Amino acid sequence: MNNGSNGKVESHPGKPLEQHLLATRDLAAQIAATFALPLTQSEMEAILLHDAGKAHPTFQKRLATGHGKFGHAEPSAALVLNETRDLLCAEAVRRHHSHLQDVAEFVKFWGEWEYEEGHQVIKKLKWWPGALQVAAALGRESEAWLDFFPDETGWEDLLTQVVDTYGLGDRPDLSEDWLRLRLLCSLLVTADRYDAAVGGALEYHRPDTDDTRLKDYIAGLSKGFLSDWREHVREEAVARARRVLDRPGVYTLTLPTGAGKTLAGLQIAMEAAARLDASGIIYVLPFVSLVEQNAGIAEKLLQNVREDHYLAYTASEGEEMSPQERFIEFFRYWQEPVVVTTMAKLWEVLYSPKVNDAMSFHRLSRAVVILDEPQAIPARCWEGFGKTLDLLSSRLGTTFILMTATQPELAHGPELAPEQVKFPKVRHELHWIKQPMSVEEAAAFLETQGVLEKDSLIVMNTRQSALAMWWQMKRRGLQPYFLSRWVTPEDRARTMQELKEKERREVRCLVATQVVEAGIDLDFDLVLRDLGPLDSIIQVAGRCNRNARPGKGQVFITKLVDERRHSLASYVYDGTLLNQTELLLNDHADFDEEACPAIVRAYYRNVRAAIEESTLWANITRGKWGEYVPLFEEMAR
Repeated sequence: MNNGSNGKVESHPGKPLEQHLLATRDLAAQIAATFALPLTQSEMEAILLHDAGKAHPTFQKRLATGHGKFGHAEPSAALVLNETRDLLCAEAVRRHHSHLQDVAEFVKFWGEWEYEEGHQVIKKLKWWPGALQVAAALGRESEAWLDFFPDETGWEDLLTQVVDTYGLGDRPDLSEDWLRLRLLCSLLVTADRYDAAVGGALEYHRPDTDDTRLKDYIAGLSKGFLSDWREHVREEAVARARRVLDRPGVYTLTLPTGAGKTLAGLQIAMEAAARLDASGIIYVLPFVSLVEQNAGIAEKLLQNVREDHYLAYTASEGEEMSPQERFIEFFRYWQEPVVVTTMAKLWEVLYSPKVNDAMSFHRLSRAVVILDEPQAIPARCWEGFGKTLDLLSSRLGTTFILMTATQPELAHGPELAPEQVKFPKVRHELHWIKQPMSVEEAAAFLETQGVLEKDSLIVMNTRQSALAMWWQMKRRGLQPYFLSRWVTPEDRARTMQELKEKERREVRCLVATQVVEAGIDLDFDLVLRDLGPLDSIIQVAGRCNRNARPGKGQVFITKLVDERRHSLASYVYDGTLLNQTELLLNDHADFDEEACPAIVRAYYRNVRAAIEESTLWANITRGKWGEYVPLFEEMAR
């Protein structure tokens, strides 16, 4: 039977449909093999049939004229469901141009699917010579697409055997199904988009972990008391990691601020990647500003590093890029062996229902992932995120290294740092000012503490309050610097460079939002921090007397209020976190750096007991895959 023409049928302008279907299947298989991911026969068949619906005359007319509309994914998915008897395979195809749905939604969709209407659509799909290649790949001798589709009785039997059974909900934990569907979508969507935009095989490389560049970098570091201490800490941590990190899993690296954890973490990741034959190294940081900074360090130690964040691609000239480069930049695909990215991007790769966001999900398989400053993840998500890491490490062979000075209670794994590492001297003291202050009152207080003569850092919770404080410092005769997400990357880099160059030479005043909380290698004598979560406060304190000069730096914590005497922190942070912080600060109004670890541990325990856990993990286990728990609510930073 021939229900179409003997002419060509295309998937995209100029690309034969059979070529695209076969190439997408082969590319998905290549990617899966590269990352040691199994593809079942049903999954291979689903990928092969993912665009079969494009054989419909309406879709072909749309390609030729640019007019008309036809949803090809649904009939393709119906063919897949019949061919594979696998509901997840059908869903991967049905949603491969949109977003995932909850299990209850797609079970209802297929249960209510209009058979006769669908049958008529599939009946109209063109059968052309190229379709014989697709049928042969499925081991079939066919003359029409209806050969791949049952009669109505057969369809009802299929629904009973596959769809209705799945919808009974007799399994309390669907996390394995979530993982399988997300991996399948990741492979399908990547292969589909790449073949359409570029064609051919995708080339991958293992990380180059030769230590020559590392040794050269270390040899170029400055020498001195602190440098020698950092070198000792790094060597001890690396030696411990060689003993402990012998298989995929979740590990922690807890080092005080200023201990050189970036270098130690990267060396540990490099050596682990070599021992475990890792597929890649993915370095995840909480803020774009840190990606810009730490990508530079990674590039000195490793080759083929991709800096990935929402601002990383804006400088490229599209006319000068190859199709592959355009593909990687448009989809922010992690092709390179080393990727330095943000937690926001990793969050999308893990949890976003949008299938384009999930394209790099398979890149986590057998990778070494450094999570720098994981305490930036909201406390309500700690448990769910930790369980996600456990699932990926056990099923995909992913190695996670959680690296910070204030380790949150989101994962429980072997510690890679030497025991009881602490800075060789106490560098700063912290003081809680219980009386709330306005921005102007806080500026006056800082003047009494010597802000006009000392290097100072003032960290505010909102951009508006930071601007107000900047103006207060300006009125007092200073030439303050300003940093927030309002500042462009170029201006931010220039400001950081100027601040570094003037260190210990001129009086500096930096007014900033939370973008300077962690990982910023700047040193100040005097710090004021508006009230925030305790771990954020401790991170900011790490910029006070960072290089251990004589004497102790002073860190002041205060609750800043607006004209209605409402806390500015309450506009940004969860009230539970602020309450737990205030309770501890009321008990420890004055303390120094040495007391910080114990106080932070108490804070984390209290927060875990008080916080209402998000639905992050429950969504996965209960099949609510279309729901998205955002990493952060919109904040005025």
